[in-house]
Amino acid sequence: MSQAPVVTKENDVWVIRIDRPNGKTQEYRCATETQARQLALVLGRPDSGAPPRPGVSQSSIV
Repeated sequence: MSQAPVVTKENDVWVIRIDRPNGKTQEYRCATETQARQLALVLGRPDSGAPPRPGVSQSSIV
């Protein structure tokens, strides 16, 4: 299971780091703290393994 995302500020950029089950660390960079914290909340959710909800287009997910 992956660890909870860690949000830090480095050189005026907000960085989110997540340790993955394969032993690698995945990094995301955001311009604002608000963006970083919101993304960390989404990334920290466990994967339910369920298919996407009907009516939600995969192309609309960024």
